[in-house]
Amino acid sequence: MQKIIIDTDPGIDDALAILLALAAKDELDVLALTTVNGNVGVEQVTKNAFKILEIAGRTDIPVYMGNGKPLMRENEHCEEFHGDDGMGNLEMPDCHKIPENENAVDFLIRKVREEKGEITLVPIGPLTNIAEAIQKNSDFVKNVKEVVIMGGAEHGGNMSPHAEFNFWTDPEAAKIVFQAGFEKVTMIGLDATSYVFLSPTLRELLYLINTPISRFIHKITRVYADGHWEVEKKLGCELCDVLTIAYLLDRSVVEKTDAFVDVETQGLCDGASVVYRQKYYPDKMKNCEVAIKADTKKFFELFFTYLFPEHKESWKEFIF
Repeated sequence: MQKIIIDTDPGIDDALAILLALAAKDELDVLALTTVNGNVGVEQVTKNAFKILEIAGRTDIPVYMGNGKPLMRENEHCEEFHGDDGMGNLEMPDCHKIPENENAVDFLIRKVREEKGEITLVPIGPLTNIAEAIQKNSDFVKNVKEVVIMGGAEHGGNMSPHAEFNFWTDPEAAKIVFQAGFEKVTMIGLDATSYVFLSPTLRELLYLINTPISRFIHKITRVYADGHWEVEKKLGCELCDVLTIAYLLDRSVVEKTDAFVDVETQGLCDGASVVYRQKYYPDKMKNCEVAIKADTKKFFELFFTYLFPEHKESWKEFIF
């Protein structure tokens, strides 16, 4: 059983990632959700976190609200892909729960100290909370077992030719995280997530499976798919954050390479993750493993098996 804390800015693909993690209850022990400014503002993403937990029937999981802005920058959000509310403009009623009194950063510091070497951090939004914890507590880094990050790109961004959204939103935070010296870091960026694209066929299949969660996913991905069409002229939507959870469930779902990664914080390449593959730059000391591709079939088998095991006969023939 892997103990994880998901640091998140829900967000449509965040929602799917959280649902997958909660469905894998025999493999993943989700200790908490910590929220951060990103796809929309931190107050809204915190409300969204509670909605997701309610849909999953897991309102026992605590939510800690974190940073409302990047370390050194003004807020930038992504409503065109996630809707004004971050949840596809479904106009879902708010839950009546409120976040814990403790700030997300203080919680992260305390929790990894109490369970030293046992907790994997899974940041799937901007890295502001993680960076502040590093700055605030000198023991934080050595208390963490592993960090699995959704963010960055080796060969092309989605906010600029070089920068991916999570790193672009708070590049100073991303730079701090990669320089911190965590024992094990995996960067799952756009090079790998481009392989996990929810096609119109699979999206329609979710509708036809007809469970509360499958219908929720179908509805919430409408705005997400529309955004991909408007911006990229692609039919469907990329399940970026979901790949981090699939990776925790089966490490073979991605192919990785050892690398030194740094993050640019100014100029034309602001927010870009600069990946020095160790085999090409042996003088650079490895600070992470970078996912370079994903097994599409294996990913969707994991996704559907954990979320809809009772409907295997319905979906297995569509997993190409």
